[in-house]
Amino acid sequence: MSRRTAVLAGPPQWGRDLAAGQLPDNARICWIGEPPAAGLPEAVTRLAARDGRRVLGRTVDILVYDAHAGLDADALGAAAGSLRGGGLLVLLTPAWAEWPTRPDPLLGRLIPAGHGRDEAGQRFLRRLMAELEQDPSVTLWTPEQPPPALEPTPPAAPGGAYAYGCLSADQKTAVEAVMHVVTGHRRRPAVLTADRGRGKSAALGIAVGELLRQRRVQRVVVTAPTIHAAEGLLDHAAERCGGERVERRRLRCHGAEVVYREPEALRERPESGDLLAVDEAAGLPVDLLAQLLEHAGRIAFATTVHGYEGSGRGFDLRFRAILDAETPGWQAVRLEAPIRWDRNDPLEAWLGRVLCLDAEPATLEDGGGSAAEIVPVTQDALAQEERRLRQAFGLLVAAHYRTRPFDLHQLLDGPRRHLFLAEEAGAVVGVVVAAEEGGLDPETAHEVWAERRRPHGHLLPQALATHAGIEMAPTGRALRIQRIAVHPRRRGHGIGAALVAAVTERARGAGCALVGTSFGATPGLIGFWRACGMHAVAVGARRDAASGEHSALMARGLDEQGVAWVRQAGFRLGAGAPALLGEPLARMEPQVVLAVLRAAQGAEPPVLSDWQRQELVGFAHSLRGYAAALPALWVLAEVVLMDPHGSRGRMAHCEAAFIGKVLQHRPWADTAQRLGVPGRRPALAALRQAVADSLPE
Repeated sequence: MSRRTAVLAGPPQWGRDLAAGQLPDNARICWIGEPPAAGLPEAVTRLAARDGRRVLGRTVDILVYDAHAGLDADALGAAAGSLRGGGLLVLLTPAWAEWPTRPDPLLGRLIPAGHGRDEAGQRFLRRLMAELEQDPSVTLWTPEQPPPALEPTPPAAPGGAYAYGCLSADQKTAVEAVMHVVTGHRRRPAVLTADRGRGKSAALGIAVGELLRQRRVQRVVVTAPTIHAAEGLLDHAAERCGGERVERRRLRCHGAEVVYREPEALRERPESGDLLAVDEAAGLPVDLLAQLLEHAGRIAFATTVHGYEGSGRGFDLRFRAILDAETPGWQAVRLEAPIRWDRNDPLEAWLGRVLCLDAEPATLEDGGGSAAEIVPVTQDALAQEERRLRQAFGLLVAAHYRTRPFDLHQLLDGPRRHLFLAEEAGAVVGVVVAAEEGGLDPETAHEVWAERRRPHGHLLPQALATHAGIEMAPTGRALRIQRIAVHPRRRGHGIGAALVAAVTERARGAGCALVGTSFGATPGLIGFWRACGMHAVAVGARRDAASGEHSALMARGLDEQGVAWVRQAGFRLGAGAPALLGEPLARMEPQVVLAVLRAAQGAEPPVLSDWQRQELVGFAHSLRGYAAALPALWVLAEVVLMDPHGSRGRMAHCEAAFIGKVLQHRPWADTAQRLGVPGRRPALAALRQAVADSLPE
């Protein structure tokens, strides 16, 4: 059944009162935004504009979205997914001609501190308005017209036409694939992928419920980015097995149980039960998914490919390689048939076009790349050329782990953005987006350094002030690369480096002191940015929620002041690393630690004293104990950490384990695992040999 859209364009209170007065009594209704003056009936679920994504996992007949309270692309896209087939989206907007000129309360997220709202564009909004005007399934009402009847089409009759109560053949196949994970051979995971509305989360839940009903499992562990995202799975499991939700995170049935665990809790204490079910897997970092895959003998994943968060395509490209390498017998199940609405649902179609939910990179043959041309492009030009926009955004979706509709809004309307495309025979094969930062006054810079203020939109200069202690860094102007992506078939051809060079020259020409970037740190990415002339200046103390990695900030000085700041930041990073590795960075991968510190300019390794050298000789060639030698080993670890040329001899193969043990205080079991030896004694012997090869001549 098709869903419809009704737009009530006029004064805020008129739209709210009209919508509230026309709502039927017996419908499931969700209202996002400000309520009417008279309030809403208790049966209506009301959410603030910022909480629109909390409707995920629910099914509603009517969704009212109040755009007077601000246009949140993520919330609108997510909330529309809760609307059943035959349902009605009611969009409350300002008077149509006035909408682009009206202030948007949520627009501040696009605007860096120190800049006005008038600097943000209206390209995304005009794109939405043009789509609504052209789509025949959308009806627009104004105060001059008779009030509309806001009635949804009655829902289709309940009941499944396929086994297990499934609503499509695809869903039945998915259920059986998940059940086979338990009944078949170990290490044969199932991966369910679908565009939204295809019933993949329901299939995962039905499979769990059927396994409980057949008493084939005693304990199933469920995880997802949030408990909200797992609600549908748990509800379908309970319905299928006749179980009881004894609490929000726990389901019991026939003496067995299903429990929800937070993703980070599973990172710290792996647990899989008889089955580990991972829903909305694209919302979790790849490294965490790989860890779950490693520890669980029986695991099933489900994720949306073209979802409101736009991240599923990146998951599909990245995680597939890990599955092929670690569990070559994995089974892919693609659900194609829509369940919640018609295959050609008009609301899903116009929303997908506006939000670029299905944007894909250009279709290319292997080879080429040498003829790519780097061209600057304005936001106006990109907004007017749909093909270029969709190809560029498709690259960002494929290359970055979590790309959302908000990122499209920011790409089109964020002020002081600089865009370059790499094009080959008319196809976009690379894209880079950079933002102007810094230029704050000295008083604000001092407040940033003192950590009394965190001005929005100035990440790089703020990090230099807070992490490196450079008080005046926020007064300098910088150009920070926010996003960069190269077509998968053109990587390794120098296109990424050429895009970075274009941004660097733009920054130099604009008189910036710095060009830099921030990203989830991996040795490969650090190597790329180092090859582009950048140096590490700071590292985040916590893992990034999107990438699952610690964030690294790297920069290049473009004038005398910028060069000095980068060197000073590198010195501070090196000097503080041993203390940071003992606590806030204790769980950062040692290989990443080594890559970051060796990319820092100005880091100065300590010089071993005579007594420290003697202690190390005793540890390496005699039987001096680890505890007795630890103070000297600590200093040697700093030398290894900051050696830009890398370690030599056997230390080159042991340096990650050495850094992890000495500076991060990891247990001997971890050290032995990294060295590939069976326990503490051979691990200690390997470290003695590595230290022997590392002693200065």
